[in-house]
Amino acid sequence: MKLWKLLLVAGHDHGLVPAGLGARDTLRFEARLPLYGQELSKDITPLEAGLSFFVKLDKGDFIGRDVIAGQKASGTPRKLVGIEMLERGIPRPHYAVYADGKQIGEVTTGTQSPTYKTNVGLALIESAYSKLGTEISIQIRGAQVKATIVATPFYKRIK
Repeated sequence: MKLWKLLLVAGHDHGLVPAGLGARDTLRFEARLPLYGQELSKDITPLEAGLSFFVKLDKGDFIGRDVIAGQKASGTPRKLVGIEMLERGIPRPHYAVYADGKQIGEVTTGTQSPTYKTNVGLALIESAYSKLGTEISIQIRGAQVKATIVATPFYKRIK
């Protein structure tokens, strides 16, 4: 505790303020940085997560290469997209995403954005519904709440 207080005093003039895991996760999410277990997992490929630039098929063999090569050649069945709520509600991980009366995926991360003062999220959905502006709904506490597909990252650092 003594070290904590010393750090806060020493960093005060440089704008140092305490921040917890919730703040870190919001910053990560607004910048669209993936978190393993949410936007990446053994069941979500880097291509589905929009991270194809990290995958080098010409650098030798690796586990999952055939699946990724197939997705690169014919497209991914699912895509990670940004969502913005059009109605009141906060999208939370594992909430179901619907369109045309059927479930098309689920939310991976969501929150009320302190930067943009709106409720936003990331969702892994069927690629056919991933076009910007597509209206979808999120199942929140038994009700389908309207949302739309939006561009990401939500936050872009201005240089």
